Amino acid sequence: MHEPPAAANLIERAFGLARQSGKPDWWAMTIPVLKNRLLLLTNNTFREADFGATPFRDFLSKIPDIVSVDATPPPGFVILKSASPERWERPSASKLRGPRIRADLWRAVLDYSSGRSYVWDTSQQTARPAGVEEDGLVLPTISAADLDEWRAEFVASHKPPNTEVAKLVEEWREKRLPTATLPAAMRPAWNKHLKRKVEQRLKHWFEMGSIKAPAIMEESQELGASEKQVEALREFIIGCVRMMSKQELQELRISPATAMRARQPHSRDENER
Repeated sequence: MHEPPAAANLIERAFGLARQSGKPDWWAMTIPVLKNRLLLLTNNTFREADFGATPFRDFLSKIPDIVSVDATPPPGFVILKSASPERWERPSASKLRGPRIRADLWRAVLDYSSGRSYVWDTSQQTARPAGVEEDGLVLPTISAADLDEWRAEFVASHKPPNTEVAKLVEEWREKRLPTATLPAAMRPAWNKHLKRKVEQRLKHWFEMGSIKAPAIMEESQELGASEKQVEALREFIIGCVRMMSKQELQELRISPATAMRARQPHSRDENER
């Protein structure tokens, strides 16, 4: 089992990466982002259990002299004590999550697997599924080949130094696997890449059609109380799964509906794939 000094060293290195990126408030980051940076630093081998902790927040509690943890707003964020200013404004949840593409436009571009067409309703200023034999402004839904190209671009520009991680990424690309199968440290970068590609595709479509474009991006909404409880439960369950033995994993029950959603990620409304 690793000792607290090793944990402190890892944390400080993770914040060092943020500082090198030029981020102005590099000394504060969300809990999931910090976890991803630790995975990146350790070639995807970081495990809280190696430090006698589960879940991740327990790991952070072992080094109170190095970081402080604020659970609000969700998903919570971590502050490097040695670098944070005395007075600073706590970021809102929408700032932490960043802007996102409108759900109707996101779905219209990425929902190629359903076979539906989507049209731009000028009167309602919204994207919706096209009616039977409807002759309207058909939005630019991608094809499987388009997504393959986007994934290939991403892999070419984000080559992991670790050969085992690189194999997982290549398998994700070749087999068209969902984002959940990507190494955790690479998922934020892929989500950002995908969001940028969708935004560019929409802007080009509106411009080429001389159609007045709506606000494609919108601020993330604050989570309600029930949603916060769901996220807390999700984090707890993920922590439990990480601790399961092979036999326990084999006995784990997942509903067919959940499995289908995991295999068909492009029908989701969220800006994360």
